[in-house]
Amino acid sequence: MTSQVRPLGEDELGEADAIYRRAFGTFLSLPDPRAFDGDAQVVRCRWAADPDAALALVEGGALAGSNFVTRWGSVGLFGPLTVDPSRQDRGLAHPLVEAALRLLEGPQVAFRGLCTFAESPKHVGLYQRFGYWPAGLAALMSKPVARGTEAPEGTELLSLLSPDGQAEALSAFRELADSVFSGLDVTGEILSVGEQGTGETVFTREGSNVSGLAVCHTGAGSEAGSGRASVKFAAVRPGAGGAARLRRLLQGVEAWAASAGAGVVVAGTGSGRVGAWETLRGSGYRPFLQGLAMHHERHPGYDREDVFVLDDWR
Repeated sequence: MTSQVRPLGEDELGEADAIYRRAFGTFLSLPDPRAFDGDAQVVRCRWAADPDAALALVEGGALAGSNFVTRWGSVGLFGPLTVDPSRQDRGLAHPLVEAALRLLEGPQVAFRGLCTFAESPKHVGLYQRFGYWPAGLAALMSKPVARGTEAPEGTELLSLLSPDGQAEALSAFRELADSVFSGLDVTGEILSVGEQGTGETVFTREGSNVSGLAVCHTGAGSEAGSGRASVKFAAVRPGAGGAARLRRLLQGVEAWAASAGAGVVVAGTGSGRVGAWETLRGSGYRPFLQGLAMHHERHPGYDREDVFVLDDWR
């Protein structure tokens, strides 16, 4: 059968979601693979964030898989990449990777990364063929939170600001992200969460200056699912005091999550970001899932000890 990669249509999201769940649920040996990820809607959220960066693999006229490209300014990611289990082991993932890399071409994207299963030689080998190299663990950690958790002074929610206040805050967020890694910009992620109503951007100030930001999902239909809040991306201003700024930002996220009805907050970071990892652990977060971060052409990206960034590349 012939196959092709093309943009994923909105009318295909239901089948793409079913393939996503069957693929991961089968790999993880779940009793019912279709139950993977509960009522979270990763496929729909990724498509809504950037329909032009959603890829469909079609074989014999039927949807066979999908892949999603994420562009954070100078940082380019892709995934989740899934192929229907009945069609796996025939090289069909290759054109999905190739199409994603074409979308990430150009001088603007300086750093390309992905996250995959550390225990799977098949997955690691696939991405190595395209110039990706294992860079370290990508750990996801969780912490229970209780209603009534209080946010520290200086914590704000983007959605509660006036239009002018939001524009000012977005400009400050871009400046902060750029100070972490040149060209890093998560404005699209922030706007997508707001427009879809799937979460919130929590941020902190020191005086009048933004010192940290966290783009979060929560609830059914989000990337987190019911009862959970997940940090998609978070960063604090670099330099001395980074650990304290991250602890304060996490306290703000936990207070918002509890008020939104979440009982657990999930956040992750890379093993190269020792300060961020230790801050999560010291703040009561415990690892529950570890993947493998792979960097294109061994670019170090922002995976450094002095960078206090949390992210989820899944």
